[in-house]
Amino acid sequence: MLRATFFSLIVLFASFSSGADITVSGTSELAGKQTISLTALRQDNSALSREFLSVLKSDLTRSGYFIPVDAQSASVVLDGVVQSGGSGVSAQVTCKWVPNMRQLTWSINTSSDQVRDAAHALSDFLVTKIAEKPAMASSKIILVGRRGRASEVYVCDADGARLQQVTSDGKLCMSPTWLPGKNAFLYTSWISGTPAIYKIDLNTKRREVLASYTGMNQGAVASPDGSIMALILSQSGGVDLYVQNMATRKLTRITTSKSINESSPSWSPDGNSLVYVSDEGRVPRIYTMDVGSKQGRRATYSSEIREGYAPEWGPGNQIAFCGRSGGRYKVYTIDAKTDPRTTNPKL
Repeated sequence: MLRATFFSLIVLFASFSSGADITVSGTSELAGKQTISLTALRQDNSALSREFLSVLKSDLTRSGYFIPVDAQSASVVLDGVVQSGGSGVSAQVTCKWVPNMRQLTWSINTSSDQVRDAAHALSDFLVTKIAEKPAMASSKIILVGRRGRASEVYVCDADGARLQQVTSDGKLCMSPTWLPGKNAFLYTSWISGTPAIYKIDLNTKRREVLASYTGMNQGAVASPDGSIMALILSQSGGVDLYVQNMATRKLTRITTSKSINESSPSWSPDGNSLVYVSDEGRVPRIYTMDVGSKQGRRATYSSEIREGYAPEWGPGNQIAFCGRSGGRYKVYTIDAKTDPRTTNPKL
């Protein structure tokens, strides 16, 4: 799922009317990207073939590692055929990787309702084999959408297509996060009248209560191995960060100040640390903490960034977060291993 493939997109909230689509877009510098040509890919001009190639081209662009061009002199050249047949599409693709004089082959036969999935799969194949980076095109985004006074959880493709409602609580809900490696998620819902953290398995449609303590229950996010979840509770009188064993339900309080509020936890890839938001100093800023020792430290000191929100910890010790600077909110990254007093976040 998308959460496991770094922070290519931070979804804070979405409000939309029935039938609306989500558009995922972005721009980035050209440095470090490879040109890739799709012009040699022959297709029969059917609607399904055109859809396949359109989704593939968009996926490659969105990955951040390729620039689709028309020239056959591109660093990467795709050759082969994409054609509709019966009720689906078949594709046989040869990828010539010029810089390393390599050649890769890929093929698929799929039904018409899985054309987008096939294009996503080819994009992921190219990103993994050529760019040697984690792929995201086949991932899913999970988000909250509001209709009137209620809100529900939705999922969609990594490019915003095929939006699908997955809860029907008819109440306020928030903070959905994927369970690593599973078609299941955690979220907070007021379906019982008070906020509680639930797990929903999308395969079985089974709902399970994981936390329903007095007061606030929110921000649940599972560790990379799925054994522990971090969550925000107010049962002690303050708004604090906790961790809870998913099997035994053993609860451990991580922060202990009644005058400081914590929010938005996210696990490090090794599952040993958390990044989160704390309003220590009366301003929300980004902090990290070693869970075992409960030793935390402030992660941002830039005078240009007034506030920090919604941190996500990705591979390579990189943390992405939303920061307010000059009255506007922007997305920044920081290196968790560097001294935050001497390093400015990257925009």
